[in-house]
Amino acid sequence: MATAQELFDDLIMEHLARPEVSMGRMFHSEGLKVNGKIYAFLSKDRRVVLKVPAARAAELVEEGTAEAMVMGARRMREWVALRAPDETVWRRLLSEAATYVGGSSHR
Repeated sequence: MATAQELFDDLIMEHLARPEVSMGRMFHSEGLKVNGKIYAFLSKDRRVVLKVPAARAAELVEEGTAEAMVMGARRMREWVALRAPDETVWRRLLSEAATYVGGSSHR
């Protein structure tokens, strides 16, 4: 089974094949950005953190796929930290995050 770092590194390579995707920094971590906006990064504690719509974030937390991202005392409504590495789940959710952040309807 791949570690979180190994799986994230593999998924980074897939995403970087798209011309609109590049690398960037978020909270002292390297992450993926689409059209200049971060949508995923690996946290210091080796969890993939994603930006998705608030309703989707709540759904992922409720089903146990992710944990709410908390910065200080503030819960980040659109950011979640994924649980244990799962290639199928992580691939799908990274694509969802890229679509959400890169979409024209997202601010």
